Amino acid sequence: MAKKSFIGSAIILMIASFIVKIIGFIYRIYLSNLIGSEGMGLFQLISPVYSLVILTLTSGVSIAVSKMVAEEMAKGHRVNLRRITGCALAIVLLAGLAVSLLILVFINPIVNVILKDSRTYYSMLLLIPCIPVIAAASALKGYFYGIQDVVPTACSQVVEQVVKTVLVMAMAGYFVNVGLEYACALATVGMAVGEISNLLVLVVVYKFGKKGASLSSSKKGFMRKRTIVKEIVKISIPVSFNRFITSIMSTVEFILIPRMLVLGGMTYQSSIQEYGKLTGMAMPLIFFPSLVTSALATTLVPAISEAMSVKSYKTVNYRMSKSIQLTFILGFVFSAVFMLFPDTIGDLIYRKENIGHILYLLSFTGIFIYLQQTLLGILNGLGKQGILLRNSIVGYVIRIVFVIYCIPAYGIAGYIAGMVVSSICICILDISTVIKTTGMALDFRNWIIKPGLVGIIMLLIGKYVQSFFTIFNLGTSWTVTLTILGNIAVGFLLMFAFGALDKDEMLAMMGFKRAHR
Repeated sequence: MAKKSFIGSAIILMIASFIVKIIGFIYRIYLSNLIGSEGMGLFQLISPVYSLVILTLTSGVSIAVSKMVAEEMAKGHRVNLRRITGCALAIVLLAGLAVSLLILVFINPIVNVILKDSRTYYSMLLLIPCIPVIAAASALKGYFYGIQDVVPTACSQVVEQVVKTVLVMAMAGYFVNVGLEYACALATVGMAVGEISNLLVLVVVYKFGKKGASLSSSKKGFMRKRTIVKEIVKISIPVSFNRFITSIMSTVEFILIPRMLVLGGMTYQSSIQEYGKLTGMAMPLIFFPSLVTSALATTLVPAISEAMSVKSYKTVNYRMSKSIQLTFILGFVFSAVFMLFPDTIGDLIYRKENIGHILYLLSFTGIFIYLQQTLLGILNGLGKQGILLRNSIVGYVIRIVFVIYCIPAYGIAGYIAGMVVSSICICILDISTVIKTTGMALDFRNWIIKPGLVGIIMLLIGKYVQSFFTIFNLGTSWTVTLTILGNIAVGFLLMFAFGALDKDEMLAMMGFKRAHR
């Protein structure tokens, strides 16, 4: 099996995520135009419960498989790779079926007591068959991440999004006329069928490669299944517990937002609309660049675990430092773009919803949200799940305090202020943990000063870039698109000019050149 660069793997995942996000935006635009901001708010009410169940069930096992497979690969114990995956599949399928049964039994209290909106019933009901499917897919994804072959997972993500989008668009005309709750249920059906497609792709690739892998494996380092199960449980329980606690707090946070808006003087319908604009429209735009940091976080877990297993600490620190640097570069470039053109971007994507003011406020959270993702991958690779839990709880407590005390007085702006404060606190706590664990040096010059200067220059010249493209009279949509792409291109060119990005170093990190370090 060929040695792969973790940055190269991240780029493959990033390209797949970019395709998925583009299709996802088309899907969201279509859905938002179909069901409006109230419908989006209603659909988003289900998301915290979905995240609570899915992330708790899958995140720990996926990371455990990824970490264990990477370590066994580094040691040359390839006989264990499929055994680890098989054990993980059995664990998550049983857990997924048990959780599905529990949700089915308690669906009425979930809908009427927790969500407090009976229109979410059918959507919740249709989520139930997704759970075992997503659970099984998480184990297979962990295997492919561990062997640093991200192509199957990348393809499965694209297939999932295409199937979901095509299905919803094909059936929307009928469902939207029946009622808003049924239109939201259709979106859930699309999600379910998409997840099944995702799993089928992974199963086919896994089974296709199984025979060859088994024949080439020796018995070196053979692990008993009992030992594998114990190790999976040992790694996955802290991660899953972390996800469970943070998902509970996230659920509380998102359920409180509409209620606090009502307390501040809005009607329930208006609060759901504002909630839909925030979580269903503006946040996905701000999170769009996180496809890079999400890909980095995913590939960092096996990359760091692999280097740690063979005690290559210099490699560990190099990978961590460069990943943080890339995250800051990304954060400054895109934060500048969102600060410059919030109304323009908002009106281009969601023409009638006026989300520009929310998008502008959220632009201040970008750098810290992206950094949190990268640090999550680093700390998971270092096995610091307990510290991650503590830091996440601190962040959520801060945000919930802002939700309760600031939203009634300041509206959505009060919540976004809480996001900024909590993200800064979490990033400081996470970085301090990384430094204490590895001795990694803070590189303010390359992490913050150079990218920060580029961000400031972008803010100063961004409108001139826009003026340049208006000369060609290409129409509003093309002018806006070219303005945004032009500013991003200028930002990255300036990063190279200022030395924040180095061409040779980037090629080395992607595996095209040998690194000199």
